[in-house]
Amino acid sequence: MDALRWNRLYALFEEACALPEAERLPYLRDACGDDTALFDEAAALVAADTDTHGLLDGGALDAVTGDALALLGDLSLEGTQVGPYHLVRLLGTGGMGDVYLAERASPDEQAQFEQQVALKLVKPGMDSRQVLRRFQQERQILARLQHPHIARLLDGGVTERGQPYFVMEYVEGVPIDAYCDTHRLTVDERLALFQDACRAVLYAHSQLVVHRDLKPSNILVTENASGEPGLRKPTVKLLDFGIAKVLTDEDDATALTRTGKAVMTPAYASPEQVRGEPVGTGTDIYSLGVVLYELLAGQRPYALPEHDRLAAAQMLAEQEPEPPSTVVRRATTGGDTTGSQITDARRTQPERLRRRLTGDLDVICLTALRTEPERRYPTVAALLDDVRRHLTGLPVTARRDTATYRLGKFVQRHRVGVIATVVVGVLFAALASFYTVQLAAERDRAQAEAAKATEIAAFLEGIFEVADPSVAQGDTVTARALLDEGAARIETDLAGEPEVQAQMMTVMGNVYRSL
Repeated sequence: MDALRWNRLYALFEEACALPEAERLPYLRDACGDDTALFDEAAALVAADTDTHGLLDGGALDAVTGDALALLGDLSLEGTQVGPYHLVRLLGTGGMGDVYLAERASPDEQAQFEQQVALKLVKPGMDSRQVLRRFQQERQILARLQHPHIARLLDGGVTERGQPYFVMEYVEGVPIDAYCDTHRLTVDERLALFQDACRAVLYAHSQLVVHRDLKPSNILVTENASGEPGLRKPTVKLLDFGIAKVLTDEDDATALTRTGKAVMTPAYASPEQVRGEPVGTGTDIYSLGVVLYELLAGQRPYALPEHDRLAAAQMLAEQEPEPPSTVVRRATTGGDTTGSQITDARRTQPERLRRRLTGDLDVICLTALRTEPERRYPTVAALLDDVRRHLTGLPVTARRDTATYRLGKFVQRHRVGVIATVVVGVLFAALASFYTVQLAAERDRAQAEAAKATEIAAFLEGIFEVADPSVAQGDTVTARALLDEGAARIETDLAGEPEVQAQMMTVMGNVYRSL
């Protein structure tokens, strides 16, 4: 294929990929006109880019040569033998290689390997130095990554035709976003799966490996069989280290951009990736932030134009993403079906979901999505720790530390204890108020009785004044005379004390009756 035709084919491919999938073939038919061979080649190339497997999502056209394009239409190798493995069916295809579901053909050694594996094979003709270097680097990276949440490298070799291949653990899973929506996982359940993905990325970083293409289709969720019927045990598996970078590899950036096309997935790429700048662990932190944002809000933070890198870079530089809670509020108050789908997929109500995201989760997402790498979380461990702190009710480090915030987190963390303490306090206060009122009433009654006794004593003292010798002048004072004196004085002396007056009238009436 001459250079002119190759450039034309490459341009058609780029233009078609910028369109929605349903519009690509009609566009190619119009653009190619009567050149059916050009249409067939362009259509095959677009199909190869569209039908990708998780192991191949790094980009369909990186390092594609003219000789390799002629082989894109080759028949599948299903049913053939590659080393000791029998190829069962094609799982996916990309620019550099094909991935097959395979089984080990040697029965006596089968027990040493997984029953089913994913075998990645370099395409015939794709044996340029750059492709082989990339393929060998991916194999070396996988060989050094041994983690329960990363698909394992099991074997590798070279076919009789000299094609390199390697064998990986076959992960029959679902992208993490689709799994969460299909099973209607709550926010807490989604955060638990996201933590597992963070642990896998953190381990890769500890091995000096940056993934550079983190997205839901590379973070699969499988369900392990359990002994109890109906009990699911989801497990996260991280795939596709095809464009991963070893931090000590100084030539990697040059090799990956040699075709003039950055290797990335624009919707999940960090600003420095879009601008074609050097990347580091902050790139994976940004991509994890996009994944987390999508898991929580049901939408990505930006609608980036995939076909225009300059416009995407400008949008990332000039626009700050909205908090997830704001996106949810707008989607759920608009009355469209999208809002109801978002809340239904999370088994909650719109207002409850908005309150759940407001605060910690908004801050965690926006911190991971900052444009400048130095303003993001310094490590995946810091991001993972903030998610853990949020789930356990502890203050997250990304938020401004205030007394009110800490008090609120303390109440949230010890909700039962705080409620019990408040209830006990209210009971004690009520009891104290009750007994205070009772004691005050008893005191008032005692004071009233004391005042009454004083009045009675003063009244009686006044009655018996008639018996004083200085008053009686030697006359004999009889009991009736005392009663008559008391009866006369009741009306005047006790006029202001009706209770005492009534009591004394009763006593004196009884005495008169007795006499």
